[in-house]
Formats: sequence, C-alpha cells, structure tokens
Amino acid sequence: MNENEHDVATNPLDAVATAGAARLRAEAAEDANAARHAHEELMRATGAAMQAGVPLRDITAAERRGHNGVRMELRSDTLRKVERGRRQMRDAERGYHTAIARVLRLGLSTREIAHPADVTHGTIRAITARLAGGDNGSAPVPADESDSGIAV
Repeated sequence: MNENEHDVATNPLDAVATAGAARLRAEAAEDANAARHAHEELMRATGAAMQAGVPLRDITAAERRGHNGVRMELRSDTLRKVERGRRQMRDAERGYHTAIARVLRLGLSTREIAHPADVTHGTIRAITARLAGGDNGSAPVPADESDSGIAV
C-alpha cells in the first residue's frame, strides 16, 4: 500500500461518506436492523471526523456525497420498480372494474356491490359511469332501487 492509499483508507470524510451511503442503502431496502447499524456507524464516523478537527460543513458534504453515490447506483432499478408497480396497479384496477361491470350485468344493486368492495355505492356508480362512458366518466348511470331517496 502506498502513502496515498493509506491516506484514503484513514480519511475520516471517506468513512463518513461510506457510512452515510450504507445508511441510505439500508433505509431504501427497508432493512431496519441494517439501517440502525449504519446509523450507529455514521455517528461513530462523524464523531471521529469532528475529533480530527474536520469542519462540520465538510462532514455533511461527505455524507451527502455518500448519499448521492447510492442514489445514482439505485436510481434506475428503483424507478423500474415504480414503473412495474404502476403497471401492476393499473392491471389490478382494470380487473377490479371488470369484476364490478360483470356483477352489474347480473343485476345486483350498487349498494350490494359496494359492501364487499368496501367502498360507497356512489363510488360504484362513478366506476360504472367511467366504464359506460369509455372511461371518460361522461355517461350517466341510471339510478337503481338502491339509490332511492338519494338526490341526484
């Protein structure tokens, strides 16, 4: 190991950056134990940097540097997961709406459908309106017996 490599290995700011990166990575993974351990390591590294006389702004900049590295590393994978989750949610919503339409074709009232769907019958009517109007919500849904006494 040459002298420069030794300086990098013992540089308190590198330790802060590494610990900050580890904490953010653990938090992003929702690993509470790893996040707690990384937080403790970050506190140790920060304390060591402060004892070495490193200015606080340099310490926070080093932690930010560690965070930025993790963000760049995990960015594309995390965004792909968001996109995949949105696609799954859209598919599930489409299936939910299809099931509601099927039950409506059987002649069940919006109140009967609303109970197992855990929504109000008005929500069922709104979904029905979107389905009937080509998903634009413009077509009115005829009132059924479950809507008696409701001002429209």
